[in-house]
Amino acid sequence: MPSSTVRWKYPRLWPYDRFAGGRGPDEVEQGDFMSRIGVRILLVSRDIQTIDTLCHFMGRMTMHVEVCSDAASATRKLCHSKFEGVVVDFNDPAEALELLKKPRQMTSHRAAVVFAVLNNDDEMPSAFRAGASFVIVRPLNPAALMRTLRASYPLMVRESRRSFRCSLEVPVYIGIGLNPESRATSTNISEDGMALANAPALQVGERIGLRLTLPGSEVTARIQAEVCWSDNAGRVGVEFVQVPRIVKEHLVAWLMQRLEEALPEEALLQP
Repeated sequence: MPSSTVRWKYPRLWPYDRFAGGRGPDEVEQGDFMSRIGVRILLVSRDIQTIDTLCHFMGRMTMHVEVCSDAASATRKLCHSKFEGVVVDFNDPAEALELLKKPRQMTSHRAAVVFAVLNNDDEMPSAFRAGASFVIVRPLNPAALMRTLRASYPLMVRESRRSFRCSLEVPVYIGIGLNPESRATSTNISEDGMALANAPALQVGERIGLRLTLPGSEVTARIQAEVCWSDNAGRVGVEFVQVPRIVKEHLVAWLMQRLEEALPEEALLQP
């Protein structure tokens, strides 16, 4: 039986800077970020064969799987990490039904894709009522499993895109009130915010103006943002508060292109 929480065969490989979600430098993991980007899955199961099978096929779809063996440790993971998909095994049907409801009750996981691994067809109605998006019924059939994963994958990529951070190093000019602009350097960017280095001293909750040239264009973006975190080394994480429509459209298109370039061909195949 796996420990309460383990990374099973397919470790999370992209480096998380502390950012709008509150993650810190102690959680940074090294890896080839752009070549291995994928969605994150929380798999809750105590069955070794089920874990092995799901990890194998999810790995082929660049789904990076973390395994929990019980509902309590899974709930803690959901509170402190971001997952695009949650898989709940009906080892204990009553416990599984309660756990299926958890993601929908959390703002951070309300749009996550939720799978239920069932023991038989009779469990389907209750699983869907509890919040399952897809069901997988034992015995696990490879062809049926891949069809389900391919059908759900675009939904998880869409959710992943919102929090997808791409490395980006460009000058960023920070305006605070009527004071002269200060220069910093971006380290990564997402649809909703960015991380900065060499920034001036900023306070959490402070509203600032950002001026930068968007990647892949000559467009100068002016964005209103709020400081989410900062440290004494000049590193800052900001969340975008007000983004002009043309800037948002360009940024989303650029991020989607980076994400698609990083996905393997098999992950993009249609069912």
